[in-house]
Amino acid sequence: MVKQLRDLPTPLPASGPSNGITPPIELRRRELYSQLRQLGRDALPALARGLSDPDVQIRRNVALVLNVLAGVWFDRSQPRVNIRECLRALVAALGDSDSNVRAWAAQAIGGIGADAAEAVPALVSLLRNGDEGSRNSACIALRKIGPAAKGALPALREALSDPSADVRRFAMLAIDSIQQQ
Repeated sequence: MVKQLRDLPTPLPASGPSNGITPPIELRRRELYSQLRQLGRDALPALARGLSDPDVQIRRNVALVLNVLAGVWFDRSQPRVNIRECLRALVAALGDSDSNVRAWAAQAIGGIGADAAEAVPALVSLLRNGDEGSRNSACIALRKIGPAAKGALPALREALSDPSADVRRFAMLAIDSIQQQ
């Protein structure tokens, strides 16, 4: 099933089609996502392996589907899957050569929440990545980890001087979230 993710376009479509007809590829995406959700934790070992697949399209889609399973976005009406057991593979994916894989892996880590605190050092390293999307996603993840990410505060304060207004904004949101008691 993980190999079937190769055929899906990334990223997810921003909105539904204007004509109200869902394209067949998006119907296929929903079907695959539904099957993976039904498998629940049983799907996680294969998904974790998929994060290191030689095919970048599979790595992108695995990182994306882990976000969906964690309930980060897409269809919040569906039950969340605890993807914690994929944390090591997600942390390794933060070093991927593809910026989308790095960004979506970071956001999936954030979807784990406070239980992903061990990923904080890797997310701090990602804050120093040359790719703006990776830095944004590191901030988003640290925000979702919340107070358990206190160790990231010095790096987030540095990010307040980032050339990107988006990174600065996401860094401030992360700082606010982490400092909540």
